[in-house]
Amino acid sequence: MTTTLNINKQSSIAATLKVERERDKAQAVRDYQAEQRARQANMIRLRALRLAKESADAQTTTVRRSAKKKAAIRA
Repeated sequence: MTTTLNINKQSSIAATLKVERERDKAQAVRDYQAEQRARQANMIRLRALRLAKESADAQTTTVRRSAKKKAAIRA
């Protein structure tokens, strides 16, 4: 009788541990995916800032060059 109780108790403990491991696994996957989404959003934000800066720099360079050309033509 006690052997049966011990086996039932052990299987109950094992089942509980298995459920906890599955829960931890699911939480780890959710955390990983959330980190991936945050990293991707940050990369998109930084890329947009870089492209905007490059565009502004290119426009500034173009304006300076055209001003130099006009000054050279007048001289």
